Amino acid sequence: MLSSLLVAFLLAGSALSTDHWGLGGGPSPDAPSVAAARFDADARQISNWRSQSAATLEPRPVAVAAALLGADRPVITRCVKLNNYWCIKSARWDGEIGKDGEGHTAFASAERGADAAATLLRRYYLEFGRKSALDIVRRWAPAECNLATGIGGLAVLAVKGIGGTVRARYLASRKGKGVTRFTATARGGKAGRVSMVIDVKTPQYRVPDIAEGMGEKPKPVRPPRTAARTATSASAPGKPSSAPTKKAAVPAAVSASTACAPDEQRLRNYAARMVEELGLGPTDDLKLFSPDGSPQANLAAVMRAMSSVELGILRASPELVDSAIRRMSEKLAQATGTQASP
Repeated sequence: MLSSLLVAFLLAGSALSTDHWGLGGGPSPDAPSVAAARFDADARQISNWRSQSAATLEPRPVAVAAALLGADRPVITRCVKLNNYWCIKSARWDGEIGKDGEGHTAFASAERGADAAATLLRRYYLEFGRKSALDIVRRWAPAECNLATGIGGLAVLAVKGIGGTVRARYLASRKGKGVTRFTATARGGKAGRVSMVIDVKTPQYRVPDIAEGMGEKPKPVRPPRTAARTATSASAPGKPSSAPTKKAAVPAAVSASTACAPDEQRLRNYAARMVEELGLGPTDDLKLFSPDGSPQANLAAVMRAMSSVELGILRASPELVDSAIRRMSEKLAQATGTQASP
């Protein structure tokens, strides 16, 4: 009974994906249904996500069944419905036809999403010097609570925003006379009970997005802080000195590692998954590209692992990843006038 159901799902999946497969054994970017793909902003999905996922995701029986039945989380995540198996943010990618409310790119086809992922990893590795899995994932899926200042948890809350929403984080990061305000509003427009005011100027932080590396800049070098001068003037006999000899104790700031422990562990787990098949550590050089920019053997394994982390139960198929790497190699060969490696 079970085997019959699997055969039925596979046959249905073949029917779903027939018009997306060319003679070369991979998704065809010029297929009519891909060219006619449309993005539904309200539903946050691409019109052809079912056939694309049935053809390019694994395990295939699960992908086919989920596409046919219209399954939702945890099997089908929002990035699956965007043909974006690496959950990349919008940055005018080739094949980008829209984006969701949080900026995740909607691609016309799954292979355009794979092309963008390979390009993004190449930029991280070569242009920004992010060689290890942990370095890459800190930029790819950055922590939201890795900041702390002398006012402790309140600063972390101010940077994240109440509720952790995108809008709240945006408002929390705005400059304005050093005052950050959060006020709950009750029904009828009357002020609510919850109100918080942080009347201090908090430092501005670089909080990166999952984009094409835009905003990635070298950290400014600050001049070394000079030691504070202390008064050493002698006092007359029997008369106390007017100069202070010791500063009042200042409460220790909350450490970033303590404030961000769950997110830090998430990043380390992500990095560990990236190197699981390679026998490397999270801080080792992944060897994704050669100095001349050519993709290396480890790139395919890293891309597959990253899609698995982003999608959960499903992952990008080896064929989808290999075709993206092959297209990248061909483009580089055309640009340099050399022969692309097989």
